[in-house]
Amino acid sequence: MITYTQRFTEGFVPLLVEPADSQAAGAHGTAWADTRNYPRVVVVLNVGEMQQGATLDMLINQATDNAGTGAKAVAGKAITQLTQAGGDGDDLVAIELRTEELDVNGGFSFIQVVPTVAVGAVEYGLVAYGFVSRYEPVPVTAWAEIVD
Repeated sequence: MITYTQRFTEGFVPLLVEPADSQAAGAHGTAWADTRNYPRVVVVLNVGEMQQGATLDMLINQATDNAGTGAKAVAGKAITQLTQAGGDGDDLVAIELRTEELDVNGGFSFIQVVPTVAVGAVEYGLVAYGFVSRYEPVPVTAWAEIVD
């Protein structure tokens, strides 16, 4: 686990990053990320403006490889629908996942995050962090800059 003196970037590695952008209606699945070295994952979704009537759902899929073989949803790993009518623009939500919640007996160790926008466009960005690494410190190559 991360200690007081350890840098955040030494304990948390961005596995998936979707920069903030306006997304039209449809499913917007990320690439697939390998979780074998990270028994814990947290997906952080930062929602911005939502057009009139827009909704946003998000779930985590699992697969046996980075091509999405055997893809299926991870049970219980979906957010409650966000709606423009409900004032959910500018929200911050997270899904936490322990990799034992994947179908490990079936060989599932890859994840994909699938935000789905309906009715109107939604601005959002997301990052899936792997942590509690089996091999620390974690690589810092996914970060453009680290300032201490």
